[in-house]
Amino acid sequence: MRRFAGMVTILDDVKLRIQKFQSGKEKAPQLRRCNTDLRRSDKKPQEPVGDEKERLRKQLNASMAARKSLEMMCSSLGKEKEIMAAEIARKVHELNEAEELVNDLKAQNETLMSKLQVRATQKKGSNSGGETQGNAALQERNRTLSEQLLKSLDSCRSLKRKYKVVKEENKEICASMDVIKMEVGAGLENIRSFRSRVAISKDIEEEISTLEKMFQGFDMKISKHRDIECAKPKAAINTSKPLCS
Repeated sequence: MRRFAGMVTILDDVKLRIQKFQSGKEKAPQLRRCNTDLRRSDKKPQEPVGDEKERLRKQLNASMAARKSLEMMCSSLGKEKEIMAAEIARKVHELNEAEELVNDLKAQNETLMSKLQVRATQKKGSNSGGETQGNAALQERNRTLSEQLLKSLDSCRSLKRKYKVVKEENKEICASMDVIKMEVGAGLENIRSFRSRVAISKDIEEEISTLEKMFQGFDMKISKHRDIECAKPKAAINTSKPLCS
């Protein structure tokens, strides 16, 4: 969760920079009345074009730094997603094996109990040493199998608890991905608005177009990661069947 907190901090920083730029652009110039004569001036006023371009380039550099941070974030999310998917698949496989082992032990236990009851019925009243020893051996094996069955049931319950924890973590990641997707979408809209304001300068417009395409790619990647994260594992557990009965 520390990585997600860091990602949210990075996105908040990018959002704050874009909002500062917008607030600087949205200030309308104030017109004041003066008592000078309305004469046509031959000299054109000199506009601080260089300062404006320099400020825009600083904003662009800040956006490029945010892009690198988002690239690192998406790469880290992809690796964590692969690790978590492999862990979930392994837990599901272990749980299925535990189910098969429990079922086999239950079947063996029932078979031995049936044999023991048949022997007791057929040889009731017999006090021979051989029969007593055979019954004792069957009872000992039955006790051993019962202990193995109890251990398997405990292991099965533990795997179920671990699976629930991993499932909750997956839900939290999906929720965080939704929040990040919304914030990236908001940043993309701000960049489009920023592009429309500085469309006069061709070189900056090309750089902004590249940045806009990059954010669109981020939006698609995050949507793809979110869909894969929130998908159910292929080897889903059949919860309708009582596992540890």
